[in-house]
Amino acid sequence: MRINRLDLNQLACLDALLAQRSVSRAAQQVHLSQPAVSAALARLRSYFGDPLLVPAGRGMDLTPFARSLAQPVRDLLLQAQALTRRRPELDPACIERDMTIVASDYVQTVALNGLFKRAEQEAPGIRFELRPISGYLAEELDQGGVDLVVSLATGVSPAHPSEPLFRDTFSCIAWTGNSALGRTLTRDTFLRLGHVTALLGRGRTPTLDQIALEAQGLARRAEVRVPSFTLIPGCVVGTNRIATVQTMLAKRLARQWPLRVLRCPIEIAEIVAAVQWHRHQSHDPAINWVRQTLREVVRTERLRPA
Repeated sequence: MRINRLDLNQLACLDALLAQRSVSRAAQQVHLSQPAVSAALARLRSYFGDPLLVPAGRGMDLTPFARSLAQPVRDLLLQAQALTRRRPELDPACIERDMTIVASDYVQTVALNGLFKRAEQEAPGIRFELRPISGYLAEELDQGGVDLVVSLATGVSPAHPSEPLFRDTFSCIAWTGNSALGRTLTRDTFLRLGHVTALLGRGRTPTLDQIALEAQGLARRAEVRVPSFTLIPGCVVGTNRIATVQTMLAKRLARQWPLRVLRCPIEIAEIVAAVQWHRHQSHDPAINWVRQTLREVVRTERLRPA
């Protein structure tokens, strides 16, 4: 099909070329031969009257005009993809779909594991890939590289729809054999004891509890730093160290490890988690089933709805 003499079949090649900046890598992305993509690039150059890709060092770079095309072309393809997935009604058991979700291991533990269990029974054709929130970039949602993001409500993109999912607070955990603790955890003891903390991603993004401490001019003795929340208990058990984690996660960890859950003596803002999806996927039956199921998981797991 052609619009204004442009073969719309070439848009997928154009999108791949703009994203990969390489004929060979674009050919791999669209599952065509390199000569076929080279021929498509020649036709696109002729149609737009612009070279689109130009030599730059050992690779290729986009011309300014090509850069202006990248997001509109990607957006058009995402809209077309979303349109093909619309159905008046669709039984979840009939959905065949790969779905990528970005979330922390905390969110996986308290909410996503329940989703995955439900999916096995109700929507077995949905295949999930879970990616860590620590390496996530907002551009991945813009470009359709991920389907859903579960993050702090304060961190959602204004360009796409979202909805609050659940609320949580912070508590402290300590080994049941910790000899440095009494019945409760005081502020002085909190600041005196060694801590296990989570620093997420290459940029070592601080967590909400660290941000709260810094805002209050407080410093804890961080003796062990780990890249995820669920690695914390292994560094706490058998020591006099403590850690500050999300309350719902703390309660789950205490079922698996010899841990005490204690009230945190430091004031930390409440957690509000939200789920976000691409604006063109608001009518996607698979996305809607996951959103609805997550809301039901929040209720059945006795999480606090947001």
